[in-house]
Amino acid sequence: MMWIVLICASFCELGFTVCMKLSNGFKNVKFTILTFLITALGIFLLSTATKTLPLGVAYAVWTGLGTLFTVLFGILVFKESRDRKKLFFMCMVVAGVIGLRLCT
Repeated sequence: MMWIVLICASFCELGFTVCMKLSNGFKNVKFTILTFLITALGIFLLSTATKTLPLGVAYAVWTGLGTLFTVLFGILVFKESRDRKKLFFMCMVVAGVIGLRLCT
């Protein structure tokens, strides 16, 4: 159950990074407010997950999946590059998250 909470926290990391970009340097009030709300929700979910998951594993998975989701979103929505090296290292992040999951 806490792994699902942790994955939801990682999606919040995607949400806050996208809203932060759309806030245009915190000039767009709507996206600025969303950035802070989603950040708070993500940290709340992370703290909930750490009640049963080891802190280091939970934090690494949270940031790793958040990074992966953000890079994928950037490629799919913002038309950022999908360089082979970038895709390779994204696979490495996935391998790391799977490895950490297998260790707990």
